[in-house]
Amino acid sequence: MVIAVVALLAVPAAAGAQPTAEEATDPFRDGIEVLGQREVAKKVLKDNLRELMAPIPLFDVIPKFFQPLCLQVVGMAPDASAIVSDRINRTALDVGLDPAKPNCRANALVVVVDDPRALFEKMLTRRRGIVGIAEMRDVQTRQLRDELRARKPAVAWNLSNLANSNGATQDGEGFVIATSISASRLTSNFYRPKSLSVVLFDSTRIKDVTLDQLADYAALHLLGSPRRQIDFDSVAVPSLLSLFAQGPEAAPSELTQFDRAYLKGLYTLEAGALRSRVPGAVLAGFAQQCEDQQDSCRMQLKK
Repeated sequence: MVIAVVALLAVPAAAGAQPTAEEATDPFRDGIEVLGQREVAKKVLKDNLRELMAPIPLFDVIPKFFQPLCLQVVGMAPDASAIVSDRINRTALDVGLDPAKPNCRANALVVVVDDPRALFEKMLTRRRGIVGIAEMRDVQTRQLRDELRARKPAVAWNLSNLANSNGATQDGEGFVIATSISASRLTSNFYRPKSLSVVLFDSTRIKDVTLDQLADYAALHLLGSPRRQIDFDSVAVPSLLSLFAQGPEAAPSELTQFDRAYLKGLYTLEAGALRSRVPGAVLAGFAQQCEDQQDSCRMQLKK
């Protein structure tokens, strides 16, 4: 699959008492005390997750990697590619993923090209597996084409599948091949492993972006599920997701306190954990982050 991308680039162009309804829908009811700032952190995290995380049903599961991140960076000079790869891989290890084995099959692609729109169309006709079918992709083809036509500096998509203890529940064409019916209030019987995550950068629009910014921005999209359209005026915490909205000089220079807590929290959740549990997990990730860094644990806000 990765060789195919290189070739395309060469072409020109629970038991016990039952919770009340209110408790069951409050992801922070078991929140972690963070040096007396629990209520502040809780509100900030809840409000900003709503703005920054892709909207999916409250009781659906979050797509993420359960296997090691096997990353390939394409379209950059070897030294730059090595820097970006190393930084993304360190982030993947930091959130808890195992290191990839040598000669693994790529499940994460970062592609830098001067005509991403033309490359995408070639993918659709020649390497459809990189784009995937609509049933397994988190964004429709029409929207990807619109974003590419608008010359967005970066366009991302993810392929994922529903799975349970018996393995995948759908085949490559979206047909159901296995089902399971047991579940709980907090955990689904299904989980949604990512099979491929792609970030496609327009090299003509990222000239002022540092390699650290590019790598960390890609990591947020590869490992997480950011919202595609974000109103950053409504976001109180700094996030590297604002890289192209604010511009490289005004945006954070790396993953922020919030970004790291989001990714760490997401990857502490077990398979099948519902979206409703993400805020509590992110708050826990924030608390752990503060403990590891031995800092004041004050929630960073935009200036």
